[in-house]
Amino acid sequence: MRAKSLVFGTLLVATMLMPHAFAHADDLLVGAVYPITGPVAYDGQTEWNGAKLAVEEVNAKGGVFGKTLKLDVQDGACNPAQSVSAAEKLIAQTKVASLLGAFCSSSTGAVMEVAKKYGIPLVTGVSTAQDLTKQGNKWFFRATDTSALLGQAFAPAIAKLGAKRVAFLVVNDDWGRAVASSYGEALKKQGSEIVDTEIFSRDDTDLFPYITKIKAQKPDVVISAANTQLAANVTKQLRQLGVTATLMGEGAFTSESYLKLVGSLGKDVIGLAEYVPAIDNAANKAFVKSYKEHYNEEPSKFSAAAYQAVHILADAINRARSTDPEEIRQALLKTDYNGLTGNFKFASNGQAYNFDVYMAKNTDSGPAIVGKGSIPNSE
Repeated sequence: MRAKSLVFGTLLVATMLMPHAFAHADDLLVGAVYPITGPVAYDGQTEWNGAKLAVEEVNAKGGVFGKTLKLDVQDGACNPAQSVSAAEKLIAQTKVASLLGAFCSSSTGAVMEVAKKYGIPLVTGVSTAQDLTKQGNKWFFRATDTSALLGQAFAPAIAKLGAKRVAFLVVNDDWGRAVASSYGEALKKQGSEIVDTEIFSRDDTDLFPYITKIKAQKPDVVISAANTQLAANVTKQLRQLGVTATLMGEGAFTSESYLKLVGSLGKDVIGLAEYVPAIDNAANKAFVKSYKEHYNEEPSKFSAAAYQAVHILADAINRARSTDPEEIRQALLKTDYNGLTGNFKFASNGQAYNFDVYMAKNTDSGPAIVGKGSIPNSE
């Protein structure tokens, strides 16, 4: 019986990830490269959940210029080579109109080259490595901030919290390194001293060697960049080694999944985030309610990112009233979308601006917003 269940589960996953063999002429196919397996699979699943909810809403309102929006998701596993293969498959075989993804900045950077090769729009709601919008790739649009922009927005508030001595404990990828360099530069301008920077691998489960070095420097604040499981490891092991410095982080540090893993250790941890469920506006309240009804949990920042990215892309295609890649690209450049976190516009380099970002502290009753900023046009 167990063997049959395993076979069924394998077939179900394969079906969910295969191209839409039975797509109709009235369907509009959009491809997505999300990490459904691999080191950030949980966050990838919550991203996919947000995207599915957005697709459902778009179709409930009549679809995209009369066509039913269909999302074909391929697993990139946050692996650049696998993400490229997934994107190639979506474009060359499935013939998608546009792409979403690919979560990790290194994978998105690789998929950007595929989008450029075929001349097809790629929209990401997650990848924050600063250099992605500096490569002159006209097909790439980032519907989120960069670590540099977040660092500029949050550095004054971090300094005001008493961050005289700051240490970084970040994952070894484009994102983690960007957090360390960007926040470091911004905080130095505020008078903070960077006392240590430790960079760990996604495969590291024992962070004690890095944390021991940090502890010796006696920081006031430790800033991290990590998704759910790694964020939990960072938190638990920092506290196990007696590091009492205020912990702040980009990534999953205010998500429900993270708080379930760390329990009371997550209290007073501060998330530096593009989204928190506590945002007080009608659009977000409706989103949180619907998400909970669908998935029996609160949305993560990745759920919200994918939800908004789908709506932004669908809005552009609807205004273009075409599946022609160049017409969709031109429509994306004219984006004026009001979403969960405010208004989104795109600069000519594909970087979104004008939306809000949040500092949220974990409390007994959930993350509470303790600061807010707006992302400027950085051109």
